Amino acid sequence: MSFSKESRYRNILSTGDYPDAPRSVPPVVLVGCLALLLIVCCGGIGLLAGGGLRNLTKSASLPFSQPSPTPTLDKNAAVPLKKPGLMDNGLELTVTNVQRPLKVQGGVSLPADQQFILVTVQITNTKRTGTPIRVSAADFKVKGDGGLTYESNPKTVTIPNLLNEVNVAPGKNVEAELIYQIAFDDSGFTLSWKVGSQTRVFILEK
Repeated sequence: MSFSKESRYRNILSTGDYPDAPRSVPPVVLVGCLALLLIVCCGGIGLLAGGGLRNLTKSASLPFSQPSPTPTLDKNAAVPLKKPGLMDNGLELTVTNVQRPLKVQGGVSLPADQQFILVTVQITNTKRTGTPIRVSAADFKVKGDGGLTYESNPKTVTIPNLLNEVNVAPGKNVEAELIYQIAFDDSGFTLSWKVGSQTRVFILEK
């Protein structure tokens, strides 16, 4: 069977079959693929940028982290030996040394069950301005585990640097000594310092 050229031409046009001709992609499909690719790329870039920014911010903020607040000291707690204790009036006391027993030269009579101790203190006026603050030996008492309270500076003994009464000017400090006559078998001594209505306890033995 044979067909005319005209017949073959019409068949090709009606079926859309063009030998060796490339197939075209519909524009709608092409636009959709490009849009999907653009969304994926933008989302990945945003994720990377956001993560990088967060990491950069985190690493940059580490050296400048907020310091932890300094704990408030308990003014009612006993102050350890050789540590400063601040009073409300601005005076600061440090027990720098305790000598037990204190050997006294001369003809000082002392009962066999008693002894002297020497307490060295440093008193500092932490204020920058104002009038000097008075400090008296009568403000200091020593207490032991036995329940006894000892008054400062017995009249039977004296030393050159003995604390009696002193005025400490702002920004200045004074080092002085206190003497106590205690029971020989007493222990656990503390120094009690009363200033106005406030009393602080300083540990004399470790």
